[in-house]
Amino acid sequence: MSARRAYLDHHATTPIDDAAREAMREVLDGPPGNPSSTHADGRHARALLERARRQLAEATGAQTSDLVFTSGGTEAVHLAVQGLARHEAPAAVWCDPGAHACLVGALEAVATEARVPLRWIPARGDGTLDLEAFEAALGTAALVGVARVQHETGVLADAAKVSVIVRERGGRTVVDAVQALGKVPVDVATLGADATAFSAHKLGGPMGVGALWTRAALVPAMRGGGQERGLRPGTHNLVGAVGFGAAAARVDERLAAMDAVAALRDRIEATCISYGAEASASALPRVATAAHVAWRTALEAPELVAAFDLAGVSVSAGSACSSGRARRSESMARLFPNDPWRAASSLRVTLGPTTTRADVEAFETAAAAVFPRFGLERIRA
Repeated sequence: MSARRAYLDHHATTPIDDAAREAMREVLDGPPGNPSSTHADGRHARALLERARRQLAEATGAQTSDLVFTSGGTEAVHLAVQGLARHEAPAAVWCDPGAHACLVGALEAVATEARVPLRWIPARGDGTLDLEAFEAALGTAALVGVARVQHETGVLADAAKVSVIVRERGGRTVVDAVQALGKVPVDVATLGADATAFSAHKLGGPMGVGALWTRAALVPAMRGGGQERGLRPGTHNLVGAVGFGAAAARVDERLAAMDAVAALRDRIEATCISYGAEASASALPRVATAAHVAWRTALEAPELVAAFDLAGVSVSAGSACSSGRARRSESMARLFPNDPWRAASSLRVTLGPTTTRADVEAFETAAAAVFPRFGLERIRA
């Protein structure tokens, strides 16, 4: 059993960055004020909000006027997908098969409303997107959603190329960059999408706040006040936005730590492989933060996750939005239709700049106790 608790589920949420915590505390301890009010306290709140917007803009290569604060990545994705579709109904809807459930769900809803099928971008046998096959199959005026980083394996998709292909056919692209910001450099101009979604709690910010970058015309889902260019009416989450901005201001520091994170990830991956696991993405372009493995056995990943939890180590079997349910990974099933064992037995161990060697050692100690209970014996040192 592990002697200490180790948090290794950073793709679900990251520990709050010290700078974000301090910035949020200053708002909580400071004078009250609504950023939409015109008096002095309101102007002070507005200044804090716009500082946060500038910080996020600098981290993403965006113009401040093109960033809309939301309640999180899911709202940002839905605002983009549904807002684009309501402005101009798509002739077709395509989705990245490895996309997070929020992107899949948003595109499914649009496909239903437009009375067109939801189609999947083709995937190769290794789980990467087959963009040549996609380009050959794509028609005109499509709405396409793609994840820059696959949230389980950490594999990088060429979202910029997807955007080019779609734009040349008169379509529109939404990029889910929630798992990208803070792990790889992000520049909205390079991505080239019509809209790009972000979330604070994936890079050391608080839960419950996200952002959407877009220059495209969107029809908002809600009506009310004129906040956020009228695209996201409602009182601002000032504390959350300020925390998001402070975390975004430290993106370069997070990126500088990725080589060290990758070394720890490789150690975890090697431990799992020594117990018969197969790595899902070790030979592919990927972020440094994800070790994703699976076994060619009847092993059920939720049971393995529960055993690690009892051993004092937090890991997951997939997205935090679905890992509370004892079900197989839908994105793995779509990416690897010929390897059903991957969807059933996938273990996702994710790290960040705050991960320590002690955390990795705790995982190794827990693994030595947990894996044999599931018939997984060490096959090599």
